[in-house]
Amino acid sequence: MATETPTYTVRDLEREIVSRSFVHFLEHVKLLDPPTATSQGGIIQLKLWKHIKEAAVLLAGSDTEDPKRLISVLKSRQIGWSWILAAYATWKAQYHEGANVLIFSQGQLESSVFLGKCKTIMENLPPHLQTGTGRSNDTTVTFPSMKSKITALPSTENAGRGETATLVIQDEADFHENLELNYAAIKPTIDRGAQLIQVSTINKKTAGSLFKEIYRNSETNGFHKVFHGWRSVPDRDDEWHARVKKEAPTSEGMTPELYMEQEHPETEEEALRPTRAMAAFDTDALESMQNDAKDPVETRNGVVNIYQKPAVGKRYAAGTDTSHGTGNDYATTAIIDVETGYVVADVDSQTLAPEHLAQESVRLLEDYGNPIWAIEDNDWGQLTIDKARDLKYPRLYERRNPNGQPSGRVGWHTDSRSRPLLWGELIEAVRERLITIPSKNGLSQFSTVIRNPDKDGRIEAMVGTHDDYPMAVGLAWQMRKEAYHQDSKIKVISRKERLRRLGKL
Repeated sequence: MATETPTYTVRDLEREIVSRSFVHFLEHVKLLDPPTATSQGGIIQLKLWKHIKEAAVLLAGSDTEDPKRLISVLKSRQIGWSWILAAYATWKAQYHEGANVLIFSQGQLESSVFLGKCKTIMENLPPHLQTGTGRSNDTTVTFPSMKSKITALPSTENAGRGETATLVIQDEADFHENLELNYAAIKPTIDRGAQLIQVSTINKKTAGSLFKEIYRNSETNGFHKVFHGWRSVPDRDDEWHARVKKEAPTSEGMTPELYMEQEHPETEEEALRPTRAMAAFDTDALESMQNDAKDPVETRNGVVNIYQKPAVGKRYAAGTDTSHGTGNDYATTAIIDVETGYVVADVDSQTLAPEHLAQESVRLLEDYGNPIWAIEDNDWGQLTIDKARDLKYPRLYERRNPNGQPSGRVGWHTDSRSRPLLWGELIEAVRERLITIPSKNGLSQFSTVIRNPDKDGRIEAMVGTHDDYPMAVGLAWQMRKEAYHQDSKIKVISRKERLRRLGKL
C-alpha cells in the first residue's frame, strides 16, 4: 500500500518560515499606537525602520550572522525598542519549545505594561501564526502546546532566582533600584547560556550604575553594545528636536538641556557624560576645548604622542599617574609648557607596566630638557619612581617639609590635603582656559570626572571611566610652580596672550 504524501498549505509554509526567522515574524507584528492630538492611534503595523531591522539580526541572527548572547543597548526614548523586545519575547515563547522568557522592569506597573505589549502582539497576529495561550494574567502568559512561558516581574533582589531561562530582558535597566542584586540573582542562568538583553535610556541622576559599567566595558566583558539616538527615527529632524526641547518639562535639577540629554541623546558621548551639576570640570570650557584636539605630529612605539616639538628656551613640567599595566586604567605621563599651558606630549597606554612607563617617560622627557617630574607615589607609582631613579633621572619632584625645604621623599603623595589642591587648581585652570589638551582620549576623560554625590562630592571618575589623564595633567600643572629656580618667579600668561603665542589670534 502506497504511503500518502503529506500536503502543506501556503499558511503552513508561512508559519514554518516565521517560526524560524524573527525578521520575517516582524512583518506580521502590529502594535497599539495611543491616540494623540495629531493621530487617531489604534492598532498599526510595526514600522521596520533601519535600526529595527538591525536590532532583529542582533537579537536572533540571520543566514549570515549569529545572534549576540549578551547585549547592552543605550537608546533614546520612543524609537521602538520596547516593542521589538516584546515581539522577540513573543516569538521566542511561541515557536521555541520549552522556552522560558523572563522580563524585568523597574516596578510592577512597568512589568505589566511590558507584558501587555506582548499580549497585543499575540492577539493581532494572523490566526494561523498564533500558538494559543493558557494562563494569562498581569505577570505570566503560558503557551501549553509549546511548554513555554513569558514571565514579567519587577526587578527585585530575588526575582528570577532559581530559574533556568532561555531569554532574560532587563528593560530600562539604568532605572532599576535593585539592578545589581537582580543581576546577581539571574547570573547563574546567564552563565548556563541564557541570552541577556539590557536596554535603557540613561539615568543622568546617578553617577554610576551596573548598566553604565557593563555598557562602557563592553570591549572586555563579553557584551555587545548598541547605541541608537533620536535620529534613528527617520522623521525626526532638527525642527523636531527644537520643538521637543522647547516643550521639555522643567523642575528642580532638570533643565531642558538635561532632559534632552537623558531622554533624547544624539550621541553615545552625550548620553554618558555627567550632568552639569555633577561635572567637576566646566562643560562649556570642555566643549570649547574640543576645537584644540588634534592628532599627534609624531607617535613612538604606539604609546608616546608628541603634539609640539621641544623648543629652545621653553620651560616644561611633567606629571605621571601610574597603572598596573593590565588593560584597565591608563598609565599616563603628561608634559606641559608652563607658560602657555599646552600639553606638548604624553605617554598614554592601558598596557604599559610601571617600569616600562618610567623607561618611555625618561626617553621622552630627555627630549624636553629633563623638566621637573612628579610621579604619584600611590599604589604602583613607587615602582615607576624606583625605575626612574635607576635610570638616573635628574629632576624628580621631592615633597617639601613645612619649612619649605625638600624632604627627600620623592613623588607626589595624594592625600586629604593635596587632593583638593590638585583638583581645585586644575578645575580653575580648565575653566579659565589656561590649559590646552590636544589629546582626544585625554580630553574625553576630563568630561567624565565628577563630584560624586554618593561620596560627599569627592572628585573622581564616573564608574567605568578613567581620570588618569586629568590626574597626570594636574600633577604637571602643579609642577609649573617648581619649573623655575627659587629666585625666578614663574609667569603664567593670560588666555589672550596664550592664544596669541599659539597662533590663534
